[in-house]
Amino acid sequence: MGLIDRIRYYDGEFLRAFDFSDEQTYHMEMRRRLNRYLHLYGIVEGLNLAGDSEAGVTQVSIMPGLAIDALGREIYVFVPYTLGDSDITTNRITQGGTYDVWLRYQKTASTPPSSGYSNCNQANQYTRWVESFSVVLLQSPSHPFTYPGFSVDDTDDPSQDKVGVLLGTVVISLTSATGTFSGQLFDPNRCKLLGVIAQRIQTPPCSDTAGVSSSIAPFNFWNQPSGGLNTPLSPPASLEIKPNIFADQNLIVGGDFSLAQTPSGTTITPTPAFTTGPGSAKLAGDLIVQGNIYSFVANPTKPQWLGLSAYVSQLLQSGMPAFVASQPVPVLVPTPAPAATSFSVSGPSAPSIVINSPLTSVSSVAAPSAAISGIQLNAGVSFAAQVGVFITNVTGAPGPGANQCTVTVAYTVTGDFPLGGTPSVLSFYITASAVCFPPSS
Repeated sequence: MGLIDRIRYYDGEFLRAFDFSDEQTYHMEMRRRLNRYLHLYGIVEGLNLAGDSEAGVTQVSIMPGLAIDALGREIYVFVPYTLGDSDITTNRITQGGTYDVWLRYQKTASTPPSSGYSNCNQANQYTRWVESFSVVLLQSPSHPFTYPGFSVDDTDDPSQDKVGVLLGTVVISLTSATGTFSGQLFDPNRCKLLGVIAQRIQTPPCSDTAGVSSSIAPFNFWNQPSGGLNTPLSPPASLEIKPNIFADQNLIVGGDFSLAQTPSGTTITPTPAFTTGPGSAKLAGDLIVQGNIYSFVANPTKPQWLGLSAYVSQLLQSGMPAFVASQPVPVLVPTPAPAATSFSVSGPSAPSIVINSPLTSVSSVAAPSAAISGIQLNAGVSFAAQVGVFITNVTGAPGPGANQCTVTVAYTVTGDFPLGGTPSVLSFYITASAVCFPPSS
C-alpha cells in the first residue's frame, strides 16, 4: 500500500477511461479502508444457513444478508441462494463429510457497449462491474487465509487472496437419496459477526448531564425531582447495548482509583489478596440493585450461591462462637469390675461424644460439661455401701470433622461389689455440651 492518489480535475483536461476508473477506485478503496480499520470483519446481517424439505428432499440455503470481509469488501446476498450440484462441481468435491461454507466477494464484467460503439481492436469491452458473491466449500475445519495486516493491499480478487467470511458448516452426502446437503450449523466459536474497533464511544451531544439544552431534560440518575425513568433516547445522553455484554478483561465504572493506598498515601493490604486475573470490576460510585447479590460459598460438602443477606448471616454465624449440646448418649460400664468397691474410667477408655456445630470450622472448644441421667443399677449386688456414678473430669477438643467438637467424660463408679465381679451400675446416659470457637480471622 503506497501513497493515496486522488484525481484532480481542471478545465480543458483530456480524460480517458483510466481516469474515470481511478476516480472510482479511489472512492472504493477509501470506503473499504473504513470498513477494514474501523470494524472486525464478519456477518453484518442475515446470511444464516437455513434448511428445508421439499418432496422428501432436504435443501440448505444461504439467506439474504450482508457481510464485510477482512479486506473491507461488502458481500451482499439479496435473495436466498440454495446450495446445489453446481457448488459440488465448482468446488471439486469428490467425497462426503462436513464442509465449511465460505462466502467470498466476486466481481464480474458485464453489459457490453451499445451496437456501433465498441472498439474492434480491444477485448473485454464491458461497461459495468457486477459485484456479487461466490460460495466456497472446504472440508471442516478450514483456514484458507491469514488475517491481512495493515499494510496488506486489497487485491480486489478473492481468487488470489482467498479472503472470505465463514457462514457455518453443512454435511454433504454424495449418495443420499434425500438430499446432498443437510445438517447446517452456525458455530459461534468460528463464525464471526461484525465488530467495532474503537477505544471510545460517545453519544450524540444533544444534551449533557448538566442539561445544557433548555429543551431537553438532563440525565437524572435519581429520577428526582421530576420523576420518570431514563431511557437511551430520553434524554439522549446515554448508550443502549442489546442484548448482552461480555468483557474479556476488567471493568472500571467512573474514575479509576487505587486499591493499594488511600488518597493520603496510607498503604492498604487486602485480605484475602485481590485476584490478578481478568473478570474484576471497580465502581467509583454506589452500587444500586433491585435484585439480589449472590456470593459463592465453596463449602466442600455443600457448595452453594447465597444471597447477600443469607451470606452475611452465615458470615456472622461463622465468626461467632456456638453453644452446642448432644442428645443423651448411652455408656456401658466395664464388666467385670476392674476393682472392688469403686473404680474410675478415664484416659483412652473414657467415653467420647462427638457434637456437630453450625460453624464451618471449629478451632477451639471451651467450657465443656456433661450431665448423667438414666442410671441402670445392678440388682444382683448388695447396696451396703454407697452406690452411684460420678463425673470426675470433662475435656473438649475440635474434630474429628471440620465443624465438629468432641467432649470426653471421665467418671467413677462406686458400690459394694467383688473384684472381678459385676459392678453396681450397669449403664447410664450422658448429655454433653460445649462452646465452639471458629478460627480467628
